Amino acid sequence: MMIGFRAAFPAVAVAMAVAPVAAEEEAGAPHMLNEPTAGWNVHGAGQTHKARKDAAVQGGSAMRVTIPAKPANPWDIGASVPIKGGIAKGDRLILALWVRLAEGGADGPADLGAAIQQSSPPYAPIVSGRIAITGEWKLVHIKGIAAEAHPAGRANVALTLGDAARTIDLGPAFVMKAD
Repeated sequence: MMIGFRAAFPAVAVAMAVAPVAAEEEAGAPHMLNEPTAGWNVHGAGQTHKARKDAAVQGGSAMRVTIPAKPANPWDIGASVPIKGGIAKGDRLILALWVRLAEGGADGPADLGAAIQQSSPPYAPIVSGRIAITGEWKLVHIKGIAAEAHPAGRANVALTLGDAARTIDLGPAFVMKAD
């Protein structure tokens, strides 16, 4: 039995990743706008990143990002994944992702900036917020309502990683539209 949108959010995200086709067919279930992946595109000077297997996270793989020194600006190091689906004005959007702090982070906040944003200049946020990170894998989320329409392929998930020197593991990201 598939869990509806009004149920607890983490259960929806986990169920959506396991059975996206069944969820799309159920009335009222969130609609996936991306292909959940831990294949993050990481950018910024000074960082290193590598895909790795991790049985402790949903999907079994993660992207490990090591930031040896805090950059001048938090946005100097970031990560993104594409969103293939279109977004209509008024869509209720949810970004959920698996994340953990592998080590470090004492010189900055214990959270990350996260957004669903335009994928080209001016990279304006569609939905944004901060997500808490701990030493354990956690499914975290932000949600909001799109103020404007964005055609298919013109948005992405973006994380701001340069708040501190640290090593972060990024698991799969899920972008959903509540019907």
